Amino acid sequence: MGETLYTTTAQSQKPEQVNLARHFAELLHGCYVERGNRSIETLLHELGTDMLLVCGERVTLYRDKQEFFFHPSMAVVRIKRLLSGDHDVLIEQSGVQPGDTVVDCTLGLGADAIVFSHAVGKTGRVIGVEANPILAALVRYGMQTEVTTIPEVDAAMRRIHVHQGDHWAFLQSLPDRSVDIVYFDPMFRKTVQDSASIAPLRVIAERAPLRMEAIEEAKRVARKAVVLKERRKSGEFQRLGFPPPERRSGSVTYAKIELT
Repeated sequence: MGETLYTTTAQSQKPEQVNLARHFAELLHGCYVERGNRSIETLLHELGTDMLLVCGERVTLYRDKQEFFFHPSMAVVRIKRLLSGDHDVLIEQSGVQPGDTVVDCTLGLGADAIVFSHAVGKTGRVIGVEANPILAALVRYGMQTEVTTIPEVDAAMRRIHVHQGDHWAFLQSLPDRSVDIVYFDPMFRKTVQDSASIAPLRVIAERAPLRMEAIEEAKRVARKAVVLKERRKSGEFQRLGFPPPERRSGSVTYAKIELT
């Protein structure tokens, strides 16, 4: 990861926070430090770093004087709409069904994976693949602990399996036609650059463009479809061998390679 990741607790330093901070330090090959009464700013200065993971009431990443913590964000709104009988563009365009197995190759903050998990239900499965170890750890922990006002959102989060690693390598490890849908949202790298709310992720988030080899592996692994979310005029659909998007309106759209 380059620089050392330091972990600590809130100033109250409850035993469970100490245990969690030590867990993250071990998981991410970082270093646990006692918080004491020091402020975040003081601790960062004394450690000579600009990145700190604080395990308090929630797990928060501090980076470049900004902070980030996991939240299901728009997944809550989207699932509420589905529960009220409305449609969701991703679910509609992907063709996902209850009981399906979905691999989200670009997990990011996990909003799409949560909506997929709700759609496939208890009999389905969603695997989210995230390349960056810090982001994967934060999202994995958040998926298992975050509580919202919507029980269906909480249940959907708990069912997601987060795999940390390169999505191409992960796809190569899967048998032929072993999942139903493989999904890519490389737009996350652009979102990270543009959004102030997740600015601490700019240095750690994966920003490399999708490889054609990964798309080929996805086609081998999927039974139903490979789905790509992108900006309509990005040129990525054509570069990666996807048909023109069916949904023409809006700057963001989806295309899929159907395999059945």
